Parts: sequence; C-alpha cells; structure tokens
Amino acid sequence: MSASVNTNALQILRDLGNELRNVRLAAGFASQVLAAKKLKCSQNKVSYIERGKRWPDDALLRRMFDLYGVEEPKRAEIKALIRAGKSIRKSWWEASEYREVFSGASMQLFPLEDAAERSLTHSGTYIPGLLQTRAYTTALVSFGQKDESARHREIFIDTRMKRQDVLTRQRPLILHATFLEAALRAVVGGPEVMREQLAQMRSAARRPNITLRVIPFAAGGPATLGAPFTLLDFPGPADNRSVAIRETSHSDEIMEEVATVRAMRRRFADLTKHAHSPEGTVHLIEEIEKELS
Repeated sequence: MSASVNTNALQILRDLGNELRNVRLAAGFASQVLAAKKLKCSQNKVSYIERGKRWPDDALLRRMFDLYGVEEPKRAEIKALIRAGKSIRKSWWEASEYREVFSGASMQLFPLEDAAERSLTHSGTYIPGLLQTRAYTTALVSFGQKDESARHREIFIDTRMKRQDVLTRQRPLILHATFLEAALRAVVGGPEVMREQLAQMRSAARRPNITLRVIPFAAGGPATLGAPFTLLDFPGPADNRSVAIRETSHSDEIMEEVATVRAMRRRFADLTKHAHSPEGTVHLIEEIEKELS
C-alpha cells in the first residue's frame, strides 16, 4: 500500500478504493458488474467506493472480504486504513464560514488540492492563485466580486491565502505553472501592489518544488489562451489517480475521465513548448519590476 502524500481523509479514501479494486481483480472479478451482482449491491456503489468517493459500510465490506477471499492480515490492514481515515480531524475548509461562499465542485477543489502530489496549472491572464499576494487577490476581488458582500469577499480572500499552505507543508505540493505575459503586465492594484506580487513570484521560483513559465506575447496564438485549468496528480498510477479542473466564471468543473485528463495534459505540454524557460521567466519578471519602479 503506497503512503499518502498527506494524511487526510480524501487521500485515504482514494487509497482504500485502490486497495479494494486490486483485491477484486486479484480474485478474478474483472467486471464491477459481476462483482456487484455477487455482493448484492449496485455497480454504482462498487464504482464509487473504488474511486474513493465513499466509505463502504461494515456489512458490504465483510461481503467484499468473503467474496474476494481476503486473508486476515489484509483485512486488518484495510480496516485500520478505514479507522485512520474516519478519525482525522476536520480540515479548515469544513468550517461553516467557507460553506457560505463555496459549494459543489468549488468546495471539492480544496481536499483534492490538499491531497495532491503535483499540480500542473495554467492560470491564463492571472497570477496563479497559489502564488498571489493578499493585496493582489484583494484587488482582483474588489473588481470581480464587487456585487458580493464584504464578508463574502473577505472569506474568498482568506480561502485563497489558506490554500497556499500546500506549497510549504512538510511534503510540499510540486507546482508547475504556466501563465500569459499579460498576467505580468497588468498592473493589478497599482504599481506598488504589482511590484510586491512580482517580487513574490521571483521568491517562489527559487523553491525546489515550484517551476514557473511565462508564455510571451511573441508566442502568438498560445499567448491568447486565457482559460485557466489545472491537473492534479496523486500518488499511484498515472491518469488513474489524476483529475482535471476547468475554471469558469461561476464555479469549477472537476473531470476524472482518463481521456479528458490526458487531453488536458497534452494541452499543458503544448503550452510549455511556447513558454520561456524558468530562467527566462524570472528574467522577464525582473524586467517588468524595473519598469514599475
């Protein structure tokens, strides 16, 4: 059983689902449909459990153990995994104030990001959210969410700052970020705010877990791709343990289909081909900083 990058319930759920899938296949049940029939439950329930979407109840877990011929040491290991997952304290995003602002896929992003091992993100015309200063985020929110209440805006800003802890935790998230030159050129919040933001970008680029690459105006077509998207990779086999997230103006769309994940991975690779090197990116940031002085 592979170790989690983070000890949180979502990652343990995913590990559990992978374990139960492996024992099903090892028992000769290649089809979830056949296994579900023998287990006297729906194929959807088996699928949800194996995809790390829900815990199995005790009765179903016993039937799985019996049907799959799981030996006692493995049964004890799986039960311990479930106990560990259910005993974990609540995470910051489960507090009631965050549910006032976020719901659905937008709320799902937080545990996914926290459990991820690596993030490939294209932030388009914005500085990547995980690297934004509070002043930069505040300037964006002041315009983009001016019709929302002051409390809504403050919670949104606080959330963005809390998300950044994944970059400095004990086993930090590995971040590969691309963004358009327009993200560096837009003087969001005024020259002082933007200088602070660019300085933070330079500092972030020195961390071993962060790689930044800007797509210059000279790249042509690729320099117009402003739609943000993110790929999150988790411990385990490629693609099967990854999700793609497409950001929209109102919410986020989370997609797990292997074909979709692969297509977005190719899109990210295509963008990096037209981007400056990490060194060239830092050089451009420094040039723009000087222009703002």
